[in-house]
Amino acid sequence: MYRVVLVDDEEIVREGIRNRIPWGELGFELIGTTENGQEALHMIQSNQVDLLITDISMPIMDGLALTEKVKTIFPSIKVIILSGYDQFEYAQNAIKLGVQDYILKPITSKEMKTLLLDVKKTLDEEMSGKAYLESLRRQVKESLPLLKERFLNQLISFPVSDEEFGRSCSYLSIPLSTPSCMVLLIDFDSMDHGFEETQLLQFAILNLSVEWFRGREEMIAFSNRHGQTVILMSCLNEQHAQELAFSISKEIQEVIQAKLKTAVTIGISNLASQAKDIHVCYQEALAALEYRFILGKNQVIHISDMEKKQSVFSQPLDLEKKLLTNIKVGSIEETHQLIDSIFSYLEKSGLNRCKLYIMELLVMINKTFYELGLEAQPFWGESLGPMTEFHQYKTMNEIKDWLKSVCKDANLLISEKRTSSVKQQVEQAKQYILDHYADSSISLSTICKYLHVSVSYFSLTFKKETGETFVEYLTKFRLEKAKQLLRGTDYKTYEIAEMAGYSDPQYFSTVFKKQVGVSPKDYRSSVQTAR
Repeated sequence: MYRVVLVDDEEIVREGIRNRIPWGELGFELIGTTENGQEALHMIQSNQVDLLITDISMPIMDGLALTEKVKTIFPSIKVIILSGYDQFEYAQNAIKLGVQDYILKPITSKEMKTLLLDVKKTLDEEMSGKAYLESLRRQVKESLPLLKERFLNQLISFPVSDEEFGRSCSYLSIPLSTPSCMVLLIDFDSMDHGFEETQLLQFAILNLSVEWFRGREEMIAFSNRHGQTVILMSCLNEQHAQELAFSISKEIQEVIQAKLKTAVTIGISNLASQAKDIHVCYQEALAALEYRFILGKNQVIHISDMEKKQSVFSQPLDLEKKLLTNIKVGSIEETHQLIDSIFSYLEKSGLNRCKLYIMELLVMINKTFYELGLEAQPFWGESLGPMTEFHQYKTMNEIKDWLKSVCKDANLLISEKRTSSVKQQVEQAKQYILDHYADSSISLSTICKYLHVSVSYFSLTFKKETGETFVEYLTKFRLEKAKQLLRGTDYKTYEIAEMAGYSDPQYFSTVFKKQVGVSPKDYRSSVQTAR
């Protein structure tokens, strides 16, 4: 219902309008009537009013004066003027004041109803518009965190003007007073995480950073599109900014290590002088982070420090020649020493040239494998090849250790091609299975640790000798033992599962049915029926 105040100094007019109009049916509620503008104004100030119907000529305060005051204080109130004066001047003033309608007396009930329905239509439309705007305001308020992150990611991705920077920071409550910013980029060092664990770890690092910066002026933490935590820090003095950034980075590293038990490396940019340069600084922080490849994990790396250390690269031809020869005929120890020497040499080189040379070296090693008649793929693990595997590592030390492992496998395989130790190792593995098959924790890694060989090497040799993978052989062996127990004992299925090396009876039944064709229970029944 829309609320109405009626003002007219003639009681007969007031009462006539009051009684002849079906206010409720038209969507209105007449909350009061009065004979002068002063009383009407008090009534309006004390109540929620949507429509004022007023005469012009009244004592104390006339209708035009009342309308002017009402429109000044409550501009949304609609006003209908009922006048006995057919003078252009009155109508002109009413129009200037923004009245809804100016009607000459006398007015019939039908005319008044039509007039009220027109006002209601206008009020309905405005109300609908207000509700929509209020809904939009609510949605914007709820979306502020998303809008803030979107703007911050835009800031590190594209040039933004100082004006847009200031306007957006103010609207989104971003605590940066100046576009003179430095970018810090946090990335965890470990590669040993699945997709879900990686997402959780990135979320935890962001949460810790946000909480750590909460309440601090001129700093904000957020997530980039890759899940890494980005910190923007406003500071006018570059020397002070560098010192502060290094101090903050060390503190953040300690907090993350203490809370999450994981190491992170932080890349730091130079100081931007304008908002349009912040995306350049973000690229500098990314580049600084790349130097983890040379410096190792758990580092705080400022791009300006690394840019000063660039040097001319010359290829270590003598060392690489010795390495390739040693893979063919040398010992594992000598191969590892040569790899250490090459990587020590590379540490003095620029980042991009260093990476490029390692990729060239991988190609040369891969070529050596083929020259020796070896299938190269097994040496590089489960990836598509050396380049794919190479890009999974974040530091030179990780690549060095991986390369040592690959070359060790090659040395071993080449050496064992000249001996019969391969068959001996396979027999040792078979005996180990015979002795430990009931241990549910036995795995390919367990066997390899027992034999002191790598997983990739053992997998290659075991399948070559037996025609089966290690897992296939172990499964087949365990199921044969299970079948013996099902045929010759009264043990329950779950007991047999445990005796055969399966900690999960349901999994045992699934594997048994897949390999044998029937469930353990049906297998036992068929054997008993046959008897």
